Amino acid sequence: MPECRRFGLALGGGAAKGYAHIGVMRVLEREGFKPSAIAGTSMGSLVGAVFAAGHSADEVEALLAQTSLWRLLDLNPLSDMLNFSELVRLLEPYIPRRFEDFPIPFGITATDLITGTEVYFRQGDVFQAIRASIAYPGAINPIWVGHQLLADGGILNQIPVDLARFLGAERVIAVDVTPLQVLREQPRQKSWWAQVFRRGIDVNPIQNVYRAVEIMQIRLAEVKLAVSRPDLVLRPRLEGIGLFSFQQLDQAIRDGEQAAEERLGEIRELLL
Repeated sequence: MPECRRFGLALGGGAAKGYAHIGVMRVLEREGFKPSAIAGTSMGSLVGAVFAAGHSADEVEALLAQTSLWRLLDLNPLSDMLNFSELVRLLEPYIPRRFEDFPIPFGITATDLITGTEVYFRQGDVFQAIRASIAYPGAINPIWVGHQLLADGGILNQIPVDLARFLGAERVIAVDVTPLQVLREQPRQKSWWAQVFRRGIDVNPIQNVYRAVEIMQIRLAEVKLAVSRPDLVLRPRLEGIGLFSFQQLDQAIRDGEQAAEERLGEIRELLL
């Protein structure tokens, strides 16, 4: 197979929906396409780090499949939902500690809550960058890095196409795992408890907060993509997979594979 053009992957955030990145990478690997740069936001930063360290899609899937979600949860109501020290122990055998040591150039986005600006990590401690980028509002607390209070990169840059270009990519394939889905509550007989306390998607306050953040990020991502203009955008369907549907690893990966397969002709034309 002829050598492909240098290209970068921009892996978007989306919590459990980010498992679809594995399916996209599997198809690229099968076709002999190896990215020359990877940029990730939130879940895209976590999965992208393992790819950028040189691991295959099968290896990433095996790592996540054998990981119990309960290991990564901190059930202390006064602390974060995420037990980050456990996440570090999980990833440490698979990825370098510093960006400079990755075989594939790699970058991560975060958001500074003090200045309201984007922050790009391309050097230094990769675990600190991942911790900042996955700090989803309302679930995981932001962290201080110097004078910056850093939170989820998806607040301002859900799919970091521009960062992939900064890392040297001539072509960029963006993977958008948060297409806006219309919520439809299935008609059913509600229990007395549900009628009083959880009458539906319109009055569940926590659900509404996450949904509001999701909508804002998706709409801003549409604007960012129009400006940064990736060469190709892949959008896995991910129907029925929510932000916290971590038990649906297999389905999300299949959806990622299907999204890449459906655009395979365009991928070949772009990269060969």
